[in-house]
Amino acid sequence: MNMVVLISLCLVSVDFPICTATNSQYYPKVMCENNQYYVFWQDRRHYAIDTTYSIYAARVALDGTVIDADGKMLYNEQAAYVPGISYDGTNFLVVYRDGC
Repeated sequence: MNMVVLISLCLVSVDFPICTATNSQYYPKVMCENNQYYVFWQDRRHYAIDTTYSIYAARVALDGTVIDADGKMLYNEQAAYVPGISYDGTNFLVVYRDGC
């Protein structure tokens, strides 16, 4: 199954892909800070190779331009589910579920 991470932004009138990598991407979370969007998700693009899940992130401009096409890996391990995000004005905190 190949699932594309899609988001709808108020300033962009159509859905558009953030990630079109192989395998599946799930649980996108979006935050708007510093005049751009930050999108985080669970990614399985490496699962067929080493059975790992990853947490990826991408920046998206307010006009819908994807700055980090297909995202950047933040974490890769056998358990990395359902990311949650927070921002304190300087740093992001990304948490995820590990296991059941």
